[in-house]
Amino acid sequence: MQRQATVFLLGIALVAVAGCEKKEEPRTEVKSTVKSTSADGAKTTTTTEATQIGSTLAGTTETKSDGAQGKSKVVRETVIGTVTAYKPNSEIVILTGDDKKHSFALDKKNTRSEIAAGVTVGTKVQLTEENDAEGNKMIRVAVEPNR
Repeated sequence: MQRQATVFLLGIALVAVAGCEKKEEPRTEVKSTVKSTSADGAKTTTTTEATQIGSTLAGTTETKSDGAQGKSKVVRETVIGTVTAYKPNSEIVILTGDDKKHSFALDKKNTRSEIAAGVTVGTKVQLTEENDAEGNKMIRVAVEPNR
């Protein structure tokens, strides 16, 4: 009788532990490179790397061009996650599903930013940072609807 009670209690403990286990979010990783040559001989290479975990995303797209106007490089980073720190006109930190914090300085030289009203700590946002060939940086932060 005591053995049955012990087995029963162990079974309950196993069920409780299984119920408390953190569920793994679906993970998608994308890596791609596209190369093209236009009729005038200009060559463009676009490389994209992105990791999506659940409803969060961290990705980078780099486009390099070599044509009649010379060489250029544009880098665009996109992060979708939860704001963990935000100091207006100074810094924003976003947490993604892989528990990585992505920090962006809003007050650096040659940096402009557009932050949507309603962005606060705890808000789910999409941040896009684009660096152009001249060294200018544009950061846009929008609230993510339904996330």
